[in-house]
Amino acid sequence: NPTMLIYHSHAGETYSDSPEGNYHSQNKEKSVIEVGTLLTEQLSKKGWGIAHSTKYHDYPDFTKSYISSLETVKSMLNTHKSINIAIDLHRDGRDLNTDADMQKENERMTTTYKGEKVAKFFFVVGMKNTNVDEVQELAEDITKFAQSKYPELVLPIVKKQYGKFNQYMAQNHMLIEVGSNGTSSEEAKASAKYIAEILDEYFKQNR
Repeated sequence: NPTMLIYHSHAGETYSDSPEGNYHSQNKEKSVIEVGTLLTEQLSKKGWGIAHSTKYHDYPDFTKSYISSLETVKSMLNTHKSINIAIDLHRDGRDLNTDADMQKENERMTTTYKGEKVAKFFFVVGMKNTNVDEVQELAEDITKFAQSKYPELVLPIVKKQYGKFNQYMAQNHMLIEVGSNGTSSEEAKASAKYIAEILDEYFKQNR
């Protein structure tokens, strides 16, 4: 019985090694879907039951991404009553018009850890949620925990004043940005094992 849901409101978000369509395409191998697959594998090895949706919610209409992903979340929560943790996995996006822009963004969103170049990550809070206090508290708490373990990997929380991002749907709902369009898919995938370790330890301590 899965207790954790991983899905992608913007499954078409790709990394620097798949720039076609302005870093949005259905190239799964270079996308956040692949990061989600690795995160699923890592958490499964740690004993978690994971439901991973690889549905494209941003195709054919990007503007309806969250309407589409809301239906997926509702369906998954209805099918698996045991799920109380939901993760909407994304990558950050910046306007990158030159090689210098790309290099600067890569420096901002990566670090080297144990000899491996790894993408940084952060949590996003939609401030329009009815349960915004709980969503924000969870993001702050996990960020603090992550910083205690891997301070070089996690960036501060980003608060979106206009957003909900379906974060009112699950008891514990997180929107995580892993890397950006200035990092490669390999750099993003390299951070999955650390995110899995953080989530595993945090939720085992706070069940």
